[in-house]
Amino acid sequence: MRNSITTTILIRHAESLPSSDLSEPDWPLSKRGLKQAMALVEELAKYKIDRIFSSPYPRAAETVQPLAEAIGCAVEIRDDLRERKLCDGIRGDWKQLLERSWRDFGFALPGCESGFECRRRVRACLEEIVRVNAGRTIAVASHGNAIGLFLNSIDPGFGYEQWAGMKNPHVYVVAWLDGNPQAPA
Repeated sequence: MRNSITTTILIRHAESLPSSDLSEPDWPLSKRGLKQAMALVEELAKYKIDRIFSSPYPRAAETVQPLAEAIGCAVEIRDDLRERKLCDGIRGDWKQLLERSWRDFGFALPGCESGFECRRRVRACLEEIVRVNAGRTIAVASHGNAIGLFLNSIDPGFGYEQWAGMKNPHVYVVAWLDGNPQAPA
């Protein structure tokens, strides 16, 4: 893998459709989110993507499904690309919990995942994907907190404010030189 550059296109999923009738991992894309997913096909065409990976959550997989169809490949699901479990159920104070968790990466509610744990999980998953796909361009659909924590692992300046500035969808391009991720420009 000497002097190998692998490009990962990290994609925060398009707009989801939260519902109290479904658990958070099962939320699909909204109608607007489906249109956003279609628009990503044209936006990402310039990258010549070889493979597509996704979180198992429907909103992430649905975000890259039109792209997969356009380039003729499957969406490959990786459980470790799932969103961080911040809390159980829908809570009105989730943003305060999230802000606290960005100040203290060791913070986690009982039965939930700390920022350190999520960052380690997502980074290990991406490192394995890059190792197997050295020299290729790959798209990876995941979630805001998971992607943000990974980005923080390569750029400590990426924090809560940068997470809060993410859109749905949001695209980050990360080059990996010989298996080591470089902070996005």
